[in-house]
Amino acid sequence: MSDLLFRGRGADVGIMAPVWRLRLAGALLALGLMEVLDGLGVFTTLGVHVSSARLLFPVLGAVVAPTVIGAWLWGLMAGAGLVLLVVSYTPVVEPLFPRFVRRDANVPGTTPDAVVVFSGAVTDEGRVMGQALDRLLTGLAEARRRQVPVMALSVVGNGDDSGVPDSERDQRELAQRFAPGLPVRFVRNVASSRDEALAFSALARTNGWRRVLVVTSPAHTRRACAALEHEGVSVECLPAVSRSYAPSRLGSPESRRLAFADVLYEAAATLLYRARGWM
Repeated sequence: MSDLLFRGRGADVGIMAPVWRLRLAGALLALGLMEVLDGLGVFTTLGVHVSSARLLFPVLGAVVAPTVIGAWLWGLMAGAGLVLLVVSYTPVVEPLFPRFVRRDANVPGTTPDAVVVFSGAVTDEGRVMGQALDRLLTGLAEARRRQVPVMALSVVGNGDDSGVPDSERDQRELAQRFAPGLPVRFVRNVASSRDEALAFSALARTNGWRRVLVVTSPAHTRRACAALEHEGVSVECLPAVSRSYAPSRLGSPESRRLAFADVLYEAAATLLYRARGWM
């Protein structure tokens, strides 16, 4: 019999339970901890697939539950839960979010040489989704409004070699539907904003573009535009219209949580890009 998740605490407290029940409790606590951390955007920031974490955390929780370390699960869960509550139900993220947003004023009477749209997630069928769709639709609308002559997009996905379609077909279809006749140029083999900045800058030099309009998600604008400017391209930065939450009205718990996840990711990515001299 074991004291339920109070191993090595020096106190006869808790519910006495068989080891199998102790391991089950540890697995459930660890799974709950994983879900809270996922809600805060920790795994996205670290580049860890949520599906992998969802499998690994319960296993680790079950393994450590009968040990002294098992008692830490309570503290970790309480700490993560407290952070989630503070982020969701206080305005702590509201002054942080604008620091990552860049919106450049367009010069009246001037037209960018091209609209450059940074990519994002796609479905297993190669369909643009989430923030990537927000970016593309905003870029298409702005190209039409300002009569920009060409658009540049990055292709996401593995292509035909793996049997998984990439995003090019869907991007072409959306461009044809919302901006008929707009020429579209593609860059490929990109896996990060750094890759996109290098590919788009090479495309700009090849086509003689002197100034481009960069469209990406609000919290991504400062880093993305700085990365492209670092490669010698003159940019005008425009945040995409967000349909996941309203950056200008972070009034609901869910909006604050989503905004915090973006802030956490961009803060870590910005530190990395500066450390490596990419922006």
